[in-house]
Amino acid sequence: MSYTEEDARMDEFWDQMSKELYPEHKEQAIEEFTTERLQSFYLKNPEILAPGIRMYIEAKELQEKHPSASYVFATSAIELFLKSSLLKPVVYGLVHNESLAEIIVETALGSPGFERYKKLLSRLFTELIKLDITKAMNIGSDKCLLQEASEIQAKRNKIIHQGMVVGADDAKFAIGVAYGVLHHIINPMLLGIRVWMDKKGTVLKRKEGRKV
Repeated sequence: MSYTEEDARMDEFWDQMSKELYPEHKEQAIEEFTTERLQSFYLKNPEILAPGIRMYIEAKELQEKHPSASYVFATSAIELFLKSSLLKPVVYGLVHNESLAEIIVETALGSPGFERYKKLLSRLFTELIKLDITKAMNIGSDKCLLQEASEIQAKRNKIIHQGMVVGADDAKFAIGVAYGVLHHIINPMLLGIRVWMDKKGTVLKRKEGRKV
């Protein structure tokens, strides 16, 4: 997918926002970003994973008979997991002014792709819970999940805008990546901040000694 003028404007926006919020690069952000702040957001918004999980379930149901639709739903699930369920809590954890946080979130969630947030998220979660999300991958894959997610998103755009048709195997792959993002990125992060996700996707506080 080509790098557009809109992409350039978004990158410039994020660079400027970063400089204004944390002029000393991102060291202050790392210091202020605590487990408690992130945990608090999830507990206040326990259903934040639900929309993505609904999309994931519908993608599975559509896989055999309507693979192209399944692929679109799986891609939406991936985007919801990464943006709404991961990026949004992080922004609220970084920005103390709630109104400003909401503006940044709205801008971020409305922009295409996920690459521009990868470095920040990677650094934060490596420091916070020793999880490098840029290296998370599905078993048997030679690509990281975030790279696969970007490639899936590009193909989804062709389905929507160019009428591209995909098969059941493509849909199965996209569903597998959505599953991987949920269970190899989101879930370990939740456990790392002492919360957990039940079968319905509701986020709950993890009790000491609980085996998940």
